[in-house]
Amino acid sequence: MKAFFKSHTGAMVVMTAVILLSVLLGTHRSLTTERAKVEAIFYQGDGSGYSIAADLNECLDITANLLTVAGRYLEENALAKLEGSRNMLADWHGITSAHSAYDRLMEEAEAVLDELERQTLTEKDAEYVQGFRTDLAARADTIARDPYNQAAEAFNERVLGAFPASLLGRLTFVREAEVFAAS
Repeated sequence: MKAFFKSHTGAMVVMTAVILLSVLLGTHRSLTTERAKVEAIFYQGDGSGYSIAADLNECLDITANLLTVAGRYLEENALAKLEGSRNMLADWHGITSAHSAYDRLMEEAEAVLDELERQTLTEKDAEYVQGFRTDLAARADTIARDPYNQAAEAFNERVLGAFPASLLGRLTFVREAEVFAAS
């Protein structure tokens, strides 16, 4: 065995293995670093002061206030679904699951808002309900305009989709950036 490593063939095999390993590890590191930069836009924004994660937290705050007002007029069982969707969004893991939780939260909030508008509300609570609806619509608009999805799609298409990253990325198990949309 010692003779093999001292031979020209042995040296070529070792050198080839080292180069291949270096290329694969370097590719993995570079691609995951680029994906992390894209995903940072989801959590911290692109410098504009807005991010989808911050908007999701705002939705949680708005719906907490909605539950407070709704608790004055609706039975607890009518609010259980909204509370459940809030918990689901508060405990999301991954961008795709965050989108699923967000969709559910928005549906449940809409149902509670619709039910509240059928109730006889005080003038102040009616203003709150309208404000909650407006605030949730504003968060939805901000999320829809957020640059994260374009950045994720660009990474997936132009970086991971281009040669040689398309081949090396699969070999090194680099996954695509998750898009904040229905899967």
